[in-house]
Amino acid sequence: MYTLFIDTHYISLHLALFKDGLVIEEIKKEDVKHSTYFIPLLKELLEKNDVTFDDLSGIIVVNGPGSFTGVRIGVVVAKMISYCKNIPVKAISYLQALSLKYDNDLLIGIKDRNGAFVGSFNRDHDLVLDYFYLSNKELESYPKKIKLDEEINLDMVYKYLKNKEDIDPHLLKPIYVKKIEVGK
Repeated sequence: MYTLFIDTHYISLHLALFKDGLVIEEIKKEDVKHSTYFIPLLKELLEKNDVTFDDLSGIIVVNGPGSFTGVRIGVVVAKMISYCKNIPVKAISYLQALSLKYDNDLLIGIKDRNGAFVGSFNRDHDLVLDYFYLSNKELESYPKKIKLDEEINLDMVYKYLKNKEDIDPHLLKPIYVKKIEVGK
């Protein structure tokens, strides 16, 4: 039983392959050209482990928050494989995946050069408020403590999603959270 993990939400392209719930291979590429590297890296991951799409029993995809192109690539490929091969797919936001490392209510964020994407989660790791984006200036003066984190734990993600319901691939949606400043 193999599960494919896909994360293209930000600069790092991250693919992993689980076998019976354990990570057997990971590939990370630090580059913003996901459209160039994604398919060759996916092919490399599967071939190196002698796995085909027919061997997959599930897909986990990080559906954001992030840039339009980055998030969309991972989500579209996950949807396509799920739909074409009738493979169950589950989605998790990167912020929710980060929240799995903590056992309390918290605001958690991931930085980019202009600010941070933020989510508010309860101790059960459910999103409490809509995701939001704070510029660096807003982040400095934000009245509540925001835990800034970067690295998810793949084992925790797998265990968390294991008993969650699958998503109809047609309903799988990317999360774009970014303030657009026009005319400033």
